[in-house]
Amino acid sequence: MTLLIPSNHQDLIEHVRHVLSLAQSVGFDIDDIQISEVKESDVIHIDDSERRQIISSDLLSVQMNNKADYRLHYHHGFVESDFPKVIQSMTLGDVYIDVHSEFERKDIWSCREEVIKASSGALSLTDAQEHFAWFIVSIVLDFPLEDAVMLARAGSVSHETWPSKREQFFTPVIENSHLAIKVGWAVRASTSVFPTLSKSSLGLYPVVDNVEWIERLLKQGIKTIQLRIKDPDYPNLAQKIQKAIQLGEQYNAQVFINDYWQLAIEYGAFGVHLGQEDIETADLTLLASNNIALGLSTHGYYELLRVVQIHPSYIALGHIFPTTTKVMPSRPQGLVRLALYQQLIDSIQYGEKLGYPTVAIGGIDLQTAKPVWDCGVTSLAVVRALTLAADTQHVINEFSLIMAGERDGLR
Repeated sequence: MTLLIPSNHQDLIEHVRHVLSLAQSVGFDIDDIQISEVKESDVIHIDDSERRQIISSDLLSVQMNNKADYRLHYHHGFVESDFPKVIQSMTLGDVYIDVHSEFERKDIWSCREEVIKASSGALSLTDAQEHFAWFIVSIVLDFPLEDAVMLARAGSVSHETWPSKREQFFTPVIENSHLAIKVGWAVRASTSVFPTLSKSSLGLYPVVDNVEWIERLLKQGIKTIQLRIKDPDYPNLAQKIQKAIQLGEQYNAQVFINDYWQLAIEYGAFGVHLGQEDIETADLTLLASNNIALGLSTHGYYELLRVVQIHPSYIALGHIFPTTTKVMPSRPQGLVRLALYQQLIDSIQYGEKLGYPTVAIGGIDLQTAKPVWDCGVTSLAVVRALTLAADTQHVINEFSLIMAGERDGLR
């Protein structure tokens, strides 16, 4: 991969080199990233074998390159109340940094057509070049736009280290009339209280698609399990969910129902697991009032910091490795990112303690379980590692040995 930076921006080049060294210090592989200086250019080019990406900014040129994939506006002069008009002309890749409002600063961006996202915090940006360098490196490391924006802001606070503390990050905005940001659960759910779980209660966490597997695995000692039936037209769906919940009660186990939260409420489920899309429509306040535990899927910094505002019972981190059990909108996270997300989560308040219970998911088997466990997660979610096993009890026992052992050098 080649990173092409205009040669007349030496301060930026040095900042980029520094951030790359910080990335290397936490485990990212930067050996194939080459920085080249180019003359007569007013944009950043990121070239690899798959694609070319262009980053434009008013730090590089007064005239923004409209063909760029990302356009960072630092010298825009807008305040938050201007944005009902500004967002009408925003397109994919527009990022406005340090927008002033009455009591805080906001970073505002367009992730895709007509979808505006934002994050907010108290601190004003002090070094735009440093911030821009963090954004560039985040894109080079293949973070999605929303995570690159979050990391750039946090990195310009942490300075000499990779950001790992909650107070270094801005907070994703979940409700704002000026920005037309409105999430169904935002206001009420942020004050809801979901049951907290002891980290030791999760253990090995199978995710299965039928009740027969639930009964079989509960008989073999599993204490946390999820029923994930993808097809809403699945025959006798309600009865299957009811049976799964009854099995959980029979074996004193924590059975989570994926997605079908209305049926989970109707039949008194222990817990519900929802994806990012599901939380837009689910009545989270109703779930909380029924004392149903809530697990939420996340795929990066932005989503993680977004969902902790509704205080779920646990946070799923994934997908860690490539998986064939589900079509995923994101790329595999890998071990380095998993460890970094875990460090951040360990700094976030959960009930009276620090650190949410976390469930790593995606492509985990007996060969990969140990390095995943060493990242500090609370639980390992498995699918094919059990459902395709010739001897499920043996596999359960092997996972249990891994999770009961010492963790090697937490990342």
